[in-house]
Amino acid sequence: MVNLNPKLVKLLSVYAIFMASIVLVSNFDVFYFKQNGFTESDLVGGFFFWAVAPLFVIILINNRTIDSRLLMLAGVGVRIISYLMLAFLEPTHELFAFYEFTIGLGSFLFWVPFNIMYFSMGKGSEAKMGSIYFSMASAFGLVIPLLSGFIIGEMGFKELFLLDAVLYIIMACSILLFEKFKHLHNLKDCLNELKGFKTLILVEGVYGGGATACLVIIPLLYFAKPVELAIFLSATTIFSIIASFVASHLSDKAKKRKKYVRSFGLGLAITTFLGAFASTASLWYLAVSARNFFATLFWPFTTTILVDNKRHMVKSMVGREWLLNVGRFFGLAIVLVCTLYFDILLSMAVLGCVLALYPLVIELKRMHIKVD
Repeated sequence: MVNLNPKLVKLLSVYAIFMASIVLVSNFDVFYFKQNGFTESDLVGGFFFWAVAPLFVIILINNRTIDSRLLMLAGVGVRIISYLMLAFLEPTHELFAFYEFTIGLGSFLFWVPFNIMYFSMGKGSEAKMGSIYFSMASAFGLVIPLLSGFIIGEMGFKELFLLDAVLYIIMACSILLFEKFKHLHNLKDCLNELKGFKTLILVEGVYGGGATACLVIIPLLYFAKPVELAIFLSATTIFSIIASFVASHLSDKAKKRKKYVRSFGLGLAITTFLGAFASTASLWYLAVSARNFFATLFWPFTTTILVDNKRHMVKSMVGREWLLNVGRFFGLAIVLVCTLYFDILLSMAVLGCVLALYPLVIELKRMHIKVD
């Protein structure tokens, strides 16, 4: 069992609000721009700003000692600004680029301090902590998209964006209750700390960046109404919920990381690859449902094997974010090329092939990393 001490409960409470806020607008923000005339390539292009923003921040705060609470508050603050802008400004290409940039900023500024605190509290229960971390989004994804669809249908996008801004304001107040936690990072040291993991994290980033764009944009080819998209998002989450129950029974004591990574990684790669052949809404639903099942099982172990190797937590998490976002940039480039010259669905096949390299890279890096 994970020891739910008061500090961890407080941390999970803020995390729950953050995840609920993300799920509330996830997919619907891009749907909003699609309804206002944006093409698939326009949308993919905007995602590049999401990937670049964290790189900018990491360089900006390099060699600076900063209170992690301030970083988290800044991350929440830029998200409040971004949703207020969506609510009150016209949906132009410039707004979409700025919006994605602020989403990238907010993600880095919140997630890195959170990850450092969260996984530092979970020593000895890394896999269970990872399962809680990744499964909460699935739990919210079963119901919240339906609420989002209802709000858009009855009131409009503006009200949805304003509600999300309010949730972030509530979360900002909660973060003020955290204890001070200062950290300093040097990018070169952070990357050196990840010896043996760099290629793994890059593969994860390429897949994650490309898959994020595909899973948001491709459904818009099949669902033209907010309520249809809402039902689709909730329905595909059912398999993630099932996977969460499976993941909860994978004990930290079993120490079968390599087996799990190999099996779940291959399953995720295959189901992603098959998504390239999902030419109808029904086939896309089946492909995404299967893909979500394996994703929920696989992602906790990508963080767990890093924590298992007892690397410096601050350096590891900052370096990891740098490499992830470099990878995301190239993953988005794959999607953009496929969208412009072939078919966006083809990028699913390419991304599946990329992720299939993950278990292979682990085998090649056995001299530098330990995976039981």
